[in-house]
Amino acid sequence: MFLTERKHFIPAGILAVMLLLLALLSGCGLRQSQTGSLSSRVIDAGGNAVVNAVVFSIFAEHEKVYSGLDGGFYLSELPAGLNNIVIMHKDYAVEERQIEIKSGDATVIETIRLDRANAPHRIFNVQVADVASTSARITWNTYRSVICNVEYGTTMGYGAIYREERPAEQHAVILTDLQPETVYHFRVQYIDEAAISHYSYDFPFKTDNADRPDTPSAIRLRPLASLGVVEFEWDAAAVSSSAQGYNVYRKVNDDDWQRINDSTAGLRERVFADINAESGTFCRYAITAVNAYGAESDKRVSGVVFVPGIINRDVKISVADSPVAVYSDLVIAAGVTFSADAGSEFLIADSDAFAAGLDEQRVELQVNGRISLQGTAENPVKFGPLQGSGRRDHWAGIRVLSSMTGISEINHVQMFGCSGYALKVSADRIKITNLVITHSENGVSLAGLKDTLELQGCSFKEIAGVALKISKCRRVLVYDTDFSQVGTAIENFTDYADDQLMVYRTHINCLQTGIIGTFGKSKIYNTLIIAETGLAVKFERLLNRRENFIDHCTIDAYNGILVEVGEVTVANNIIVNRLQKGGVGINNSSFLAPDYSFNNIYGFTTAYQGCSAGIGAVSTDPKFVGGNPFDYRLAPDSTLRLQDYYGSEMGRYGSSRL
Repeated sequence: MFLTERKHFIPAGILAVMLLLLALLSGCGLRQSQTGSLSSRVIDAGGNAVVNAVVFSIFAEHEKVYSGLDGGFYLSELPAGLNNIVIMHKDYAVEERQIEIKSGDATVIETIRLDRANAPHRIFNVQVADVASTSARITWNTYRSVICNVEYGTTMGYGAIYREERPAEQHAVILTDLQPETVYHFRVQYIDEAAISHYSYDFPFKTDNADRPDTPSAIRLRPLASLGVVEFEWDAAAVSSSAQGYNVYRKVNDDDWQRINDSTAGLRERVFADINAESGTFCRYAITAVNAYGAESDKRVSGVVFVPGIINRDVKISVADSPVAVYSDLVIAAGVTFSADAGSEFLIADSDAFAAGLDEQRVELQVNGRISLQGTAENPVKFGPLQGSGRRDHWAGIRVLSSMTGISEINHVQMFGCSGYALKVSADRIKITNLVITHSENGVSLAGLKDTLELQGCSFKEIAGVALKISKCRRVLVYDTDFSQVGTAIENFTDYADDQLMVYRTHINCLQTGIIGTFGKSKIYNTLIIAETGLAVKFERLLNRRENFIDHCTIDAYNGILVEVGEVTVANNIIVNRLQKGGVGINNSSFLAPDYSFNNIYGFTTAYQGCSAGIGAVSTDPKFVGGNPFDYRLAPDSTLRLQDYYGSEMGRYGSSRL
C-alpha cells in the first residue's frame, strides 16, 4: 500500500482578494484613530446618582446615551478636540461642558453635577423662526411671564446680549447687525426672584447671503423750533432697494447708539421729531432702511446738534462729531469740563432760538466750569456761522466766568464774527495760546487775572474796536502775536502800581491806537507798530516811576508816542512817518519835560513836543527795505544799524537788554 501526499491548491483569484484584504487591514492599523471616548457619573447636589439622564456631544448628536443606575455613562467615537457635552434630565437644569477629547484615548471625569433648581421646562419651544442675511427672528415660551435675555455670538462664548424690555410668556426677538453667511450660537436666559439664572440649550443657525437694503441717501437736521425737541429729515433709500421702512437712532455725547422709534417708520415717512432728547447734551442721529426680515442697512449719520440746556456732565467733542450745530447758548455748569479735540468745528446760528443767557439775541458759550479747546496748527478748533453769514456780530462769543473748578485752556482756536468781545475772561486764571479772532467787533477782554497769562502766538484781524483789553490783571505777557486791521490793538488799565504788562516780538497795524491806557509796570520792546492815521502809543497814566519802558521798537504813525501823566523810558526806537507828513514824534504833556535819548525821530512836523532830544538822538531816513508784507527791516547801509545805546541796531530788529 502506497501512501500518497495530498496537496491543496488555492485558486489565483481568491488569493489576490485575500492579499488585498490583508493589506487594507494592515493599513488601517497603521493610521492613528481620530476619535476618543468619555466616561463619567451624573449626580445631583447631594451626591446621589441621576438615572436616565440623556448625554450627547453637539458634534455627534446621533450618539446619545443614558446614565445608568449609578449615574454612569460612556460615550465612544467622539471627535478629537473640544466637544460640547450636553446632559439633560426633565427634573434638572441643562448642563453644558466643554471637554477636550484626545485622539485614541479615553477621557475620564469623576462626576458631573446637575442643578435641580434650574429645570429646563421653564424655557421651552425655542425656535429660529426666520433667518435673513443680517438678522434672525427667535421665538420661545416660558412657563410664566418673565423678562429674558438672548446671549448670542459666533462661538458658544457668545459675547452679545439682547435684553427684553417687557415680561411675557410668548417671546419673539429679532437679532440684527449680524454678518451674512455666518454660523451663530444663541441661548435664552432669565433670572428668577432668587437671583438664579435659568438657561435654554444652545442653538445654532446660519445667516443667509447678503441682502441688506440700500442706505438712505441723506439726513438733515432742522433748526430747533421748540425747547426739548430735535427734528430731522431724510431722503429715501433707492427704489430698487428691499427697504420696507426705517429705523431711527440717537447717539448722546460718547454713549452708544440707541434706537428711538418703537416701531419701524413707514416708507412714506421722511421726518422724525425726537421729543425725549436730554437737554444740555450733544446728539447725533442716524437713519437705517429695514427690510421685511428686520435686516438693516448701514447708518446714514447726521451732524451733531446741541440740545438746549445746561451742560451738567463732562463732554468731549472730537473731529468725528463735527460739525456741531448750535442754535442756543452752551452753558457749562460749575465742576464740568467741556473739551474739544483738534479739528472740531462748531457752527453757530445767527440768533438764540430761546432768547436766554447774557445776550438774549445771540448764541454764546458761557463757562462756569472749565473748557479745554485743544487744536493744532494744522487742525484748529473752529467757531463759525451756521448760515454762512458774513456779519461781524453773528454770535456773542465765549464767556469764561470762573476758574474755581479748573483752569480753562484755549490753544489753536479760531473764532469768527463775534459781537462784543469774542472771548471775555473774568476768572482768576486761564491759558490762551495761538488764538485767532477775525472779523469781529472786539477781540479778547481780560479782567482780574491773578496768575501770569502768556498770550503767545495769537492773531487778531479785522477787529472794529479793541483787539485786546486788559483790566486789573497781575501780569500779562503778549509776544509773537499779530494785530492786523484793528481799531485799537491793546488797551490796558490798572490802579495797582505792581501790575505788569509786557509786549514784545509783536506786530501791530491799527487804525486808531496801537497801545493805550494806564500802566503800573510796562515793557514794550522789539515790537513793530503801524498807525498811519492814528497814534502808536498813548500813556494816559504811569503809576510806577522808572518801571515803564519803550525800547527797540519801530513805529510808523501819524503821531508816535504821547505821555500824559508819569515817567517812561523811551530809548533805542525808530519813530517815523514814512510819508513825511506826520504830526508829532514824541509828545509829553506832563510837567516833567524829559529828554529822550538814542531815538531816531523822522518825518514829523514836530519831532519833540513837551520834551527834548537827549544824547544819541538822531533824525534821519532809516532806509527801510522791502518785504511782503513790508517788514521795516533796515538796509545794509542804514546808519541806524550802529546808533542804539550799545552801538548796535535801533528799532524792532535790534537787541533789547530789557
